[in-house]
Amino acid sequence: MNKPSTLAAAISVALLSSMLLLTGCGSANSSPDTEKNEPVVAIPVEAIKVGRGEISSTYRTTSTLESKADAEVNSKSTGIVQTVLVEEGDLVEAGQVLATLDTERQVIQLAKGRADLGQLKSELERVEKMYARKLVSADVYDKLKWQVESLSASVSMQELALRDTKIIAPISGVIARRYVKVGQLMTEFSSKSLFTVVSQQRLEAVINLPEHQLSRAKVGQTAFLNFAGMPQRQAKIVRISPVVDATSGTARVTIGIDNDDLVLKAGMFTQVELQYDNKTDALLVPKRAVMAMDNATSVFVVGADNTVVRKAIKLGYESDEFMEVVEGLAEGEQVVTAGQAGLKDKTTVNVVKGNS
Repeated sequence: MNKPSTLAAAISVALLSSMLLLTGCGSANSSPDTEKNEPVVAIPVEAIKVGRGEISSTYRTTSTLESKADAEVNSKSTGIVQTVLVEEGDLVEAGQVLATLDTERQVIQLAKGRADLGQLKSELERVEKMYARKLVSADVYDKLKWQVESLSASVSMQELALRDTKIIAPISGVIARRYVKVGQLMTEFSSKSLFTVVSQQRLEAVINLPEHQLSRAKVGQTAFLNFAGMPQRQAKIVRISPVVDATSGTARVTIGIDNDDLVLKAGMFTQVELQYDNKTDALLVPKRAVMAMDNATSVFVVGADNTVVRKAIKLGYESDEFMEVVEGLAEGEQVVTAGQAGLKDKTTVNVVKGNS
């Protein structure tokens, strides 16, 4: 009767012994190293300390220089070109003779007119004496007087035609183009130009300013012009159009440039900067440190324990390399400028390149 109880007890003892053996083997095979945390890998980044500096609010665009005054020189008389007195690139003054036409026809016509006028004036003097003595009627005297006045006007026109055989510069400037050659026939008031004269002492650059920028632009405001291979030049806004082009949403703004040294030339390409405001002690951060996402801007700030925290910032003015921080950072904080792609809050970093 006691045999089943004895068997059950033996099986229980065997099972317990097996469990203890397996537990012992498992403990023997385990290593203390598995209980230790794996080492933290620091991500290499570049960083820079936030500092203060100068920054401006500017609008940048491009334009082409234009002369404020230029003129196409045409002939006001008919004749053959006898002399050409200037070449392209020559400086000329208003009223200077640029070329001459032959004058033979005009001289003969003027001589005839003056002779006819002299004869008629002599006749008028004779009739005038007779009229004083009531020997001729008033009608005869008045008709002769009007004839003298008419012929005097004709002689004045002939004198003008003779003067017009000299081609005169209408404005002061430089000869930009010479079209005329000696021996060519010029006709009176022809549309064919003989010269193009350009005044280069005062140049202009026209830009199309977006309507949202118009409230910030003022007449007399400074503009900076940049040219390839030349020093930067300062200029002033001289005119702002009172209307906005409905198609482009822009308004014409004219910038005047003093060019007394004649270094600048009409037609040159320029990059224009309109400076609206300037801050000399702004908190600046490099552009490459700023991340933009969902209409928000932020930077990664490196803490004393070499971990980073993402901070939202509010920006102000912007230049080619820097941005003004209005809110969110303090001077001296170190921000990540390269290597942000793999970062998140509390990531450990190794600053391999930093500037103070």
